[in-house]
Amino acid sequence: MKFTSIAKRSAALLTAALMGTTVMASCGDSSESSKDEKGNTKVVVIGELDPQISGQQIIAQEKGFFEEEGLNVDLQLLTDPSVSTTMVASGQAQFYSISNYQAINLVDKGTTVDIIAPAVNAGNTQVVIGGPNLEITSAKDLEGKKMGYTDGAGVIVAVKNMCDDLGVDYSKIQLVNLQAVDMLAALESGEIDFFAAWEPWGIKAEEFGGKVLFTGTKSYLPENTGDVNYLNFIVAMAVNDDFLKSNPDECKAYIRAMVKATDYINNNLDDASKIIAEKINLDQETCKQIMEKNVYKVGYDATFKSSCEELAQYMKDSGLNTSLVAYDSYTNTELAKEVDPALVTE
Repeated sequence: MKFTSIAKRSAALLTAALMGTTVMASCGDSSESSKDEKGNTKVVVIGELDPQISGQQIIAQEKGFFEEEGLNVDLQLLTDPSVSTTMVASGQAQFYSISNYQAINLVDKGTTVDIIAPAVNAGNTQVVIGGPNLEITSAKDLEGKKMGYTDGAGVIVAVKNMCDDLGVDYSKIQLVNLQAVDMLAALESGEIDFFAAWEPWGIKAEEFGGKVLFTGTKSYLPENTGDVNYLNFIVAMAVNDDFLKSNPDECKAYIRAMVKATDYINNNLDDASKIIAEKINLDQETCKQIMEKNVYKVGYDATFKSSCEELAQYMKDSGLNTSLVAYDSYTNTELAKEVDPALVTE
């Protein structure tokens, strides 16, 4: 099955030692734009085989929303994050999607990142799931247990926030560094007691009796069941810096098309999940289950800002970053305000 998760991609971009980092720089001739025979601006949009990363991009393309806004989009769904960042850096692509976690890390490494609008909160797909035989009466029972995780993945923020919230000693959890597919096998065999990963691995673990303990935004733990604020993992629209400076109208057109796509997803989930599943080679039911966990919403709000600031602090404190990355250094709210003032409420 072809599937690339945002958490895996973000972990890949954290350090060169983890899955490989490619740092973007503003170069190339991406500021130049050309028109097709209809007068639409030709742009390359980078996406991935993931309903969080590219759900809205796919719908905007397949339903004609990009064309309605005067854009002739070459949507390229990739599997390798280093390829996408290289394409944007070299001017071969203009628009791409990026998580707030990834953006903060890239800025810390000296990369220019221009987020023009947040697009989807995927915090509920960042999942911590126990094995079939794990029995707990409180969150503190996780102390001493073995947890599978991928070093550098953002879901660890959710684990640490849960520990702080419920008085669990994180240092007493036995950490086992694994890739997600290996976590699944280890959980089923009993080699680990629970794991912290991302969808669709949680869904797949449930198929053999795994039980969700908590996610970035939901808790099922005995002493705290309901909505939580452990990790808002938000994917945003970003644009090449040169293109942004020379083509603000096209950037606003991109935002408008993505707003239309977002409305379509929220009002037509069955059809949208079918369209997206076909494009990313994922079965529709799994695609729909993942999409149901997401909050598709375009715009800057207090949740996005606080999430970014929390992640920046965590990444500095944990040594993933060398600096405390300022929120204003990679966000641009002006275009979203011009599209619709209601898109900026932070």
